[in-house]
Amino acid sequence: MQKDEYHHYIPRFILRNFAIDNYERIFTSNRKQFNQNQKFWKTKKKGESLQIYDRDKDQLGISSIARTYGDINMYKDLNHDDTMHVEKKLANLEEKASKVVRDIIEASQINGQIDNRFDIVTESMIKSFMQEHNLENPQEVWLQNVREILDTPHEDVETNLRVFPVDKMDYKMRIIDCFLAIWQAGENDEFIMTTNAFGIFEGINMITPMGPIQHAFHWFYVISPKLLLVLCDFRFREGIGFESLDRFYGSKHRSIFGNVPHPPPIPEYVNISQSKLKPDSESDDTLDWLAKDHWDKQTGIKRQPNDKFTFTFVKVNSATVHLVNSILLNEATPDLQVSVLSLSYLYKTIVKYNKSVKDTSTLQNFSNMKKNFVQSIK
Repeated sequence: MQKDEYHHYIPRFILRNFAIDNYERIFTSNRKQFNQNQKFWKTKKKGESLQIYDRDKDQLGISSIARTYGDINMYKDLNHDDTMHVEKKLANLEEKASKVVRDIIEASQINGQIDNRFDIVTESMIKSFMQEHNLENPQEVWLQNVREILDTPHEDVETNLRVFPVDKMDYKMRIIDCFLAIWQAGENDEFIMTTNAFGIFEGINMITPMGPIQHAFHWFYVISPKLLLVLCDFRFREGIGFESLDRFYGSKHRSIFGNVPHPPPIPEYVNISQSKLKPDSESDDTLDWLAKDHWDKQTGIKRQPNDKFTFTFVKVNSATVHLVNSILLNEATPDLQVSVLSLSYLYKTIVKYNKSVKDTSTLQNFSNMKKNFVQSIK
């Protein structure tokens, strides 16, 4: 019988960027200093700790990375001989992802339980899906989704009937309808790590007579105090715009980060003429052009595994960093946990948050947290 395991929903390799052991690490372009910091960090294999505020307990203290931002047996599959097989596959994926994140950070330096509450339509779909696939509860649906996406080649996910349709649509939305940007905080700013800091979105979220409407302009993923991965709506690309979205919703909606530069990655396709990479000027259906089959038809050449993409670090100002942090705080749940490098900066972040929220009815109360910080700073 396999023993219980603590599974992280925010990977440990990301949390280590917020570790106290890592506190003195300097984001610098100085190669010698950078190598010294890296050598120091590689010796810190165990015992990494976080400065953390636990809102539920109203306590400021130290927490082990090994037991923070996760839950017991979150990926445990009781219906399989190897109950931890999903966790093992995620570990393999995490190993690859950690290398990508490490490359991003190095380049910048040199340069719970499943919620069973669904809307009526989704709840009906989940019940039908569970019956069709002989699943007992939504958690089993979620585990099956994770397992199938991990086991299925990217181009075949859309035809995999064992992936819940809504999650399949979300997968497409992030992989096809978005492009990746990297936002970098300035020398005197830092992104905070919170329970909801890995995958929260900014966009349209409202209730209509037809049901809830949600549309993400940006998906945010905090990977270090200085770096934020951002999945951007494809309409931020030059020459596209949001007019088609206005027509769809019947009203104008814009991102609160519209003034931040949105440079897409610069592609270097193998044996493809760059002149072939633009959609027909007469076509309004950009989504069709972005889709794989249409792209292949337009160019006449299939994309290759060794195609290269170069990403630009977008250096964002203090106001943008505080706005991102304010979103994380404003969407906090009672079990919020917050990690930072600098307690004084988080205190400033809370003050900025209180000033930035225009609708006071949605303002979260962090007075206890602020009091704790004041006492700790003294």
